[in-house]
Order: sequence, then structure tokens, then C-alpha cells
Amino acid sequence: MKKIDTQKVFAYFEELCGIPHGSYDIDRISDHLAAFAEERGLKYVQDELKNIIIYLDATPGYEDEPVHVLQGHMDMVAVSVDGRDMKKIPVKLMNDGEYLYADGTSLGGDDGIAVAYMMAIADDESIAHPALDLLITVNEEVGMDGAIGLDPSLLRGRRFVNLDSEDEGIFTTGCAGGVRVVATFDRNEIKAEGKEAVIRLSGGLGGHSGQMINKGRINACVSLARVLYELGRICEVRIISFEGGTAANAIPGEAEVSVAIPADKASEAGAFIREIEKTLKHEYHGKDDDISIDISYTGRTADKALSAADSRKLAAFMIAEPDGVQAMSGVVEGLVETSLNMGVIRTEENKFTLQYELRSMIGSCVEKLKDKVILTADAFGVTTEVSSSYPEWEYREDSPLRTKMVRVFRDMYGKEPVIEVIHAGLECGVLAKKLEGFDGVSIGPDMKDIHTTNEKLSVKSVKSVWEYLIRLLETKDQ
Repeated sequence: MKKIDTQKVFAYFEELCGIPHGSYDIDRISDHLAAFAEERGLKYVQDELKNIIIYLDATPGYEDEPVHVLQGHMDMVAVSVDGRDMKKIPVKLMNDGEYLYADGTSLGGDDGIAVAYMMAIADDESIAHPALDLLITVNEEVGMDGAIGLDPSLLRGRRFVNLDSEDEGIFTTGCAGGVRVVATFDRNEIKAEGKEAVIRLSGGLGGHSGQMINKGRINACVSLARVLYELGRICEVRIISFEGGTAANAIPGEAEVSVAIPADKASEAGAFIREIEKTLKHEYHGKDDDISIDISYTGRTADKALSAADSRKLAAFMIAEPDGVQAMSGVVEGLVETSLNMGVIRTEENKFTLQYELRSMIGSCVEKLKDKVILTADAFGVTTEVSSSYPEWEYREDSPLRTKMVRVFRDMYGKEPVIEVIHAGLECGVLAKKLEGFDGVSIGPDMKDIHTTNEKLSVKSVKSVWEYLIRLLETKDQ
């Protein structure tokens, strides 16, 4: 096998980091990929959703091999430590020799490294491979919109190597299905009195709501609602605004609420915050040790806010909705079967919107949990809307692709890969439903803390997964 220069992969990844590409902000990166294909005379399709498919012909000697699809997504969960507008600033790539990471923002290794792998393959005619469809979808992080809207007739291949996993040596061969529910709470402001205060819960680890939901980490939005509800027992609390979370599929590590508190209760409120901080630190000890809660006063007198009753109702609703792990698998030891995450709350002109991500390995359990979320909302007079859903990806017992991938892995690493099914949504579930004969495996290099500003991508793992991928493409069926 020809030794491939990994630096081309890193160069393309850095190039992608220079283009803002958070979910729903994908026009620039999609157009960039289209230009990349056009400049090299490659056949490609850019559909109405801005999905990109680049078609590579088989290299000599590989014409009779099955067409393979390499697949990833172009959008990232774009978050920063200081609220910078990620639609305007690029990711500043940092490299300490061991990891790639970003300066004050999320990195976008999920799933920019997949795109970089595909660009490097498309830009190197010396790599031997069967015919390839390079599929790069849009808005995966916010509901798999690109995969859902994809016209399956555009794809030639049925063997899918999905490049959206974060653990080298683990082959993902099945995943949870899910649904997103958006709840809307009316924001009926009335005249307010009292001191305006900001209560902030921060320091939570957060993380991916599928992969990390079993870690017991704090949900800052739900816990801050609890703080408000309990504070309401000692003084009148009226909500002005409530903000928290970054994405429905990310556990919120911080949230803040602006409230009106009676001036003569300011001291009691401060003492309460100090005490409940101790309580939460004790509850999350060993799971989320750096959480903190603070209260600060703006120096302004509140003008308008929710009524005390509506404020208590919003907090109670957030507490009453289920959160976290709901059931463990009875088939796969240690696998979360069903869960949900309250990922985002936003204050809008006349409403509060809350986003929930529901997941399960069993389709009927997603429906049951969805009904519970909606029924709970109904009981509080809160409206709901199902914004997107995606199917589970069932494990395929007879998989020629998996058989070959295991063989290549064993030859390269001298050991067996781990075959697993995960409690997270992958586009493979959507695509498997669209394409008869779908045969897929998901792989990827080692990443840590995706969807957060602590995200890291292993340099060594990027190199070894790249070598593995090239070996796989160069290996013919036996």
C-alpha cells in the first residue's frame, strides 16, 4: 500500500475550520465543497437542501467491486465560551501535538474530520478504490434534515462507511431512533416591581445527550428551574428571561435567568442561593464537580415580568417533564435504551421555547415517551410541536461490509474491533430506511467532549483511522 501523506487531511480540516458552518449556517461550506469538486473536474450534485454528493469512478482494477459510500455531515454544533457569533467568526484551530482543539469555541471535529477525509481522497488520484459516492449532508446536528430530505436515487452505493463516530476501534452497527419536541410557554408580561437579579448556574460538563446521558451530569436548565421553584417558597420570584443550552442534543452545562425579587428579600435570596449550591454540589459530587450558582443584581428596578404564578408554573413544568435516562436495555448490558434531554430554553418576544431530544432503541418506546412529554405539557397548558424524527438503525446480522472491515482492522491493528450499538442518533438510521440493501458501519477517530468548547480531536487517531480507511478502500472483496 502506498504511504499516504496525512498532512493533506489536516490541511483540509484547517480549511474547513476557516468557514463558519454551524447548523442552519451551511450555505458557505456547501458552496465551498461544490467549488472543490468543480475545480477538480469531479462529477457532483448539490441538491436543494445543500447536501453534496461527489462521485468518484473506480480506479483501474476495481471496476467490479461494489460501490461504496463514504458519509458524514458538514454542519457542527457551534458554541463559544463568551457568546461570540459563530456565524461571523471562524474556528481558530489549535494543535498541542497530541490534540487539535479550538480557541474558545467548539472545534467541529464532529464531523469536519469526515469531510476532510473525503476531500483528501477526492484530491489524490494515487489512492486505489472502488467507485465511491462521497455524501456530505446538512444540518445533522439539529434533526438530520439533510439525510431525511435526501433523494435516495442520487446514490449508487449501498455499502456505507459512515464517518461520524468518536472512538477509534469501535464499529457502530446500530443506533437509537428519536424525535425532537419543541414546547412553547406563553410569555405574558405584566408590570413588575422589585430588584432585577440574574441567577446563573454554570460549570456543568454538558456533553452529547446520547453518549453522555448515562453519566449523571447536571442539566443546568432543569436544575435552574428547581432553584427558582424552591426560591419561590421564601419570596416572590418573577421571571423576566430564561436562557440556557446550545442544542437539543447537547446536555446544557450552564443557564441563566433574570428575575424580579422583592427588595426586602434580597439578602434571604442570596443566602438561599449559597445553600442550594451546596446541595447541588453534594448531589452531583463525582459526576459534575465544578458546578456553581451565583446571583447578581443589575442595579435596575424590574419593569415587566411574568406574574409570580406564571413564573412558578414555568419552573414547575420544567421540573415535571421527565429528564435523563428512562430505561436501560434488557438485551445489551450497560446500554441506555430510552432517554430524553431538555437541551435548550430561549426567551422570545411573547413566549419561551424549550427543545427536548427523545431517544430509544425501540421505536414504540420513543412514541410512549413522546406522549408523556406532550401529556405533561398539556397538563400545564403548554403547547408542543414535533419538529423532527429519525428512525432507529437495526443491527444487520449478515453484513459483507462489516466482515471485510473487521478483517482489514485485524490485519492492521492485530486485534478485533469492538462491535456496538449506541444510544445516539446516526444518519445511518435514516438512510437505512431509504435504501434497500443498506449495509453500514460507522467509524471515526478519537474525540472528546464533542458539542462543547472542550472538544478535542486526537492527532494520532486521525492518522491511524486515515491509514485504516485507505487500506479498506484498497482491499477487494474475497
